[in-house]
Amino acid sequence: MSIELHCPQCQKLIRAPDDAGGRNGKCPYCKASVYIPLPKTSDDEEIRIAPIDPEEERRERELRRETIRYVAAVEQATDAGIDDMGPSSPSETGDVVDMADEAETFVRAMHRSQLEEADSAAARLRRTGVRGRDYVQGLLMDEIPPEYKGIPQPLVHGFLKALLSRLS
Repeated sequence: MSIELHCPQCQKLIRAPDDAGGRNGKCPYCKASVYIPLPKTSDDEEIRIAPIDPEEERRERELRRETIRYVAAVEQATDAGIDDMGPSSPSETGDVVDMADEAETFVRAMHRSQLEEADSAAARLRRTGVRGRDYVQGLLMDEIPPEYKGIPQPLVHGFLKALLSRLS
């Protein structure tokens, strides 16, 4: 049995041997390169594909954000020399910066035109170095988190880009 297909260039019917499936060949009429599909077999089952579950997608985004926050907190605690990650540790040092809170503070301050507050939040985030920049870049790649509710998405993106430029 042979594989039948039409040349994408000249549209003429072409027959290729079964063992040529999955490779490229030349059309005998116009010499165009043609991909020869694999032959259909009787055991080819249709793969069932499930629709996207918005709730599951939301949970995955939240889990990514939590993971980023956790990793940042561990790295900051390690940099500050904190061995115990208990609830009292961050307040004892005063050096640990919650990047999520500072990014939100910056965006909300910019939205309210409170530039001094925005500058302060950016300065605190700048102390986190590369991790702060990475966090803000991650925010730009994901959907806008729910904590920015009430601020139009294009504004949030613009404010985050402005913050990113201040951190670079």
